[in-house]
Amino acid sequence: MKTIVNIVERLRGSRIARNTIVYTFNFGMQLVVQFGYFMLISRYLGPSDYGVFVTLSSINGIGVLLVGLGSDHVMIQRSAVDPANFGRYLGHSIAMSGLTMPLVGATAAVVGYSLVGDHLTITSLLAFVVAHLVFGRFVAVCASTFMARDRADLQFLVNVGLAILRALFLVAAILIEPKLTLDNWAWWYLAASAVGALVSVVLMKSVCGLPKPAVIRKDISLGLQYCLEFVALGSVADIDKPAVAYALGPAIAGQYAAGFKIVDAACAPVRALLYATYTRHFRNATASASESVRFGLRLVPFSLLISTPIAIFLYFIADYLPVLIGHEYDGTPEIIQLLALFPLLMGLSGIGADILRAVGQQKVRIGLLLATALVMIPAVWIGATLGGLIGAGLARLIVQVSLVAATWIFLTKTAWKTKSPAGGDEFTSANLKYSEANPDG
Repeated sequence: MKTIVNIVERLRGSRIARNTIVYTFNFGMQLVVQFGYFMLISRYLGPSDYGVFVTLSSINGIGVLLVGLGSDHVMIQRSAVDPANFGRYLGHSIAMSGLTMPLVGATAAVVGYSLVGDHLTITSLLAFVVAHLVFGRFVAVCASTFMARDRADLQFLVNVGLAILRALFLVAAILIEPKLTLDNWAWWYLAASAVGALVSVVLMKSVCGLPKPAVIRKDISLGLQYCLEFVALGSVADIDKPAVAYALGPAIAGQYAAGFKIVDAACAPVRALLYATYTRHFRNATASASESVRFGLRLVPFSLLISTPIAIFLYFIADYLPVLIGHEYDGTPEIIQLLALFPLLMGLSGIGADILRAVGQQKVRIGLLLATALVMIPAVWIGATLGGLIGAGLARLIVQVSLVAATWIFLTKTAWKTKSPAGGDEFTSANLKYSEANPDG
């Protein structure tokens, strides 16, 4: 009994434990909300329109990662080491977002139109682009702001709040519209995103104050490297949906995306662990790379402990999904069962990425992600062409396993041979001790 009390007291005194619980609750709430949202939108739009919606969301989601060129992640990194930097780096993030948003938005609209332009009006397509790349970007910056300030509770409020708003607006659209179509849903989606962005910005201003206007030229290259990594990571996560839509059409893409959505949502506890420990790697690396390596390795058993039951659960509940969302999605259970290993892969991949940062091998991590993203499109297209829905899922799984294997093979060969990166790669966390007095350089 005394041992249990001691464990509870240690957990209560640990910021990581508290943040993990908050993030788990955060993603758990998102899981509940998004699952209800998913069941409604997939049922009322049907596989074809749902496939178009997910294809556009995937393209725009990658676009959101390009907007700002990684400046929000620079803000998190710099503020984690010296909170006094926060105001200037928030201003830098906002300025970079404004400078890059028009070009990225135009590109996303062109790519989206080329893939699914025949299935909705151009104005509806643009509404989805604005919802993601403008209002979605506002919410993303606010969420990064609260992460930089170690306010997991407010990040939870922003993220779950947007998910709840979109779900509520979906319910309203179903009740008010005679028939829910992709074209009328676009405007409801835009309105929900706008309200979510407004609430997030007001909350950020009241808690964090106004940003200090700045474009920190010295950190643009650092942001670009972050941008490359997260765009590659986002592409690895989402580029398969447009590839399936191109190869098999939006209806099959809708079934594929439905399965992937369930698997991704079920990864919420794993994602919570990664979020809760994200800034800790930066702090550890300022002392030594080896400390961050040890910390990352200690997380692996916890990740496996969390992800294994999720994988088993996904495999056995998959067959019941068409009962909830309709038998038009009869191919979805096979995709869920095929991708049930994803929670384990997500944990191993995320921890491996953080260790690579700590030992000064971030460029290697980016290279692995970019190579995976480039391979993903032809691999999924070939898999879909040869094996249909299951072929696409199998190709996706093989590519993901290859990424995780390559990450850990590289770590095994190099991590223990690498000294602290303080004098090496500029992108590593250990180099946060450069002169903060004049960040513009």
